Amino acid sequence: MEKQRLFKMTDIEKNMLVRALSDKQKRVGNDRCGEVRALVEKTEQAPRNRLYMDEIEYQWVEIALNDLRNAYLAAGRSSGGIDKVMLKLFRSHYKRVPAR
Repeated sequence: MEKQRLFKMTDIEKNMLVRALSDKQKRVGNDRCGEVRALVEKTEQAPRNRLYMDEIEYQWVEIALNDLRNAYLAAGRSSGGIDKVMLKLFRSHYKRVPAR
């Protein structure tokens, strides 16, 4: 059993997270592209909209959401929805799950 973060998400939050990770995938180099793509697929296929993340995946999600938020602010758009998802992500707790 290992400890991983559990992020319970709605469909809207799931779509926002997939979009942020997809944008991040386009910007990272080819050496990291596979990691981010695997996380995008894991997010899309999360059973019952529950995403379990290790620390590296959590950092990728955090960075991707922050980049999406910065892009919205630079374009003069409201980032209220992204802020709510980020706060929910930061408040996510650790759960013990079987090792994958």
